[in-house]
This record gives sequence, C-alpha cells and structure tokens, in this order.
Amino acid sequence: MMPAISRCLAAGLLAASLALGTFVAPANALTDDEAGEVTRLMNELYPTGGSFAYDEEEADAWFDQDQENDRIIEKAGFDRDSWRRALGETFRGYLALMPEDAFTGRFKQINDRLKADTTLTAEQKQEMQAMVDEQWAEITRLREEGKAFADTVRPHADLLHVVMGENVNH
Repeated sequence: MMPAISRCLAAGLLAASLALGTFVAPANALTDDEAGEVTRLMNELYPTGGSFAYDEEEADAWFDQDQENDRIIEKAGFDRDSWRRALGETFRGYLALMPEDAFTGRFKQINDRLKADTTLTAEQKQEMQAMVDEQWAEITRLREEGKAFADTVRPHADLLHVVMGENVNH
C-alpha cells in the first residue's frame, strides 16, 4: 500500500494527465464565438472555482449531465463532438497563455514535493520522477499545440481563471 503522500502525488499526476489528455487535431479552428460560449458555459456549469481537470471523458460527462438537466450546452449550439473539440481547444489555448514562469513553476513545485517526500523509497521516487517527466513532456506538447488557439482564447482568459483555479496574469 502506498503512503498517503504518495497516493496524493500519484493522484495529482493522474489529474494532470487527465487534465491534459491527448487531443485530436481539429478539422475546424476554434472561433471567438466558440471560445466565448465555452468560457461562459464552463463558468455556469463549474461554479465551484476549484481546480479544473479536462479530458474527453470529462467533456462527455458534462455533456451528459447537462442533457439530463437544462441542455444549455446544446442550446448554445454544441453537439457532443463540437463541445469536446471546442472545450479541448479552449483548454489548450489557455495553457499556451500561461506565463512561462507560472507554467514551469508547476513542474518545479511537483519535483520539489517529490524530492522532499520522506515516505517514498529511492526506487519509488525514481518511478514517480519518470511519470512526472513523461506527463510534463505531454503537457508541454499540448501547450505548444495551444499556441494556435491562444489569440482566440486570450479575450476570455480572465473568466477562465475562475474555472481553472488559477491566479495568474496573462
């Protein structure tokens, strides 16, 4: 059984992995209207302001839950596939807008916590570090892809901060 801090670190890495899951290249580029609607819907559907994790399964869960309730995603003009695409592109664009120091600071923070963990063996730390490095490479790739959407997402960044649980200035 993993020590509590290891489980928390593993859960955090898993959340980061899910939050930054692999996206398929879109056939259509994100429009300003889509980014605005996604931002509005995210703020309406995710009012807690906690840390937000995204992947296609999460987008589907939001869509399904909304279908059982008010159907505001559908009323905003999205079907399941267009919602998934627009939410993913908005998220990647948001990643691209993060200041470099805030972005790299997250990696440093995770590494510092891992190094300071006294409950893990050297072997466990090495395994966790490999996972962190792999996820960081994926996150960096997604951030790079997000540059194509950054200008479209930029006008909505302040509202996205609330949902993303961020406190950074772009």
